[in-house]
Amino acid sequence: MKERLRSEVKQLPWTLAKLLGGLISVIGFGGAVVVLTRRPDPSWGGVFAWVLAGVIGLVLFLAASRFLARREEAEGSEPGLKDRAKTSALSWTVLLILAALFLAIVLIVAA
Repeated sequence: MKERLRSEVKQLPWTLAKLLGGLISVIGFGGAVVVLTRRPDPSWGGVFAWVLAGVIGLVLFLAASRFLARREEAEGSEPGLKDRAKTSALSWTVLLILAALFLAIVLIVAA
């Protein structure tokens, strides 16, 4: 039990980095959509900044996800193909839910 707890604590910074990457990605791409749809003449510099934030968040999310997967493999808990697919699907589902939630909030606030 203690070993599993230590393992979880070691993974916590990367899990939080993954969450932060997802949030930055959602905010970045959502901001780009808002700038493009709500302003009559959007500046491409403003749109580029939002898209860049979204891409940075996506890269952070993917990097943290891969690091966590490598860390699990190094710890000896050999996850099977089914477990990897489940973990990957769960991560993408969380990211998509956060993106949908952000867009819903933006639509409600803008209306």
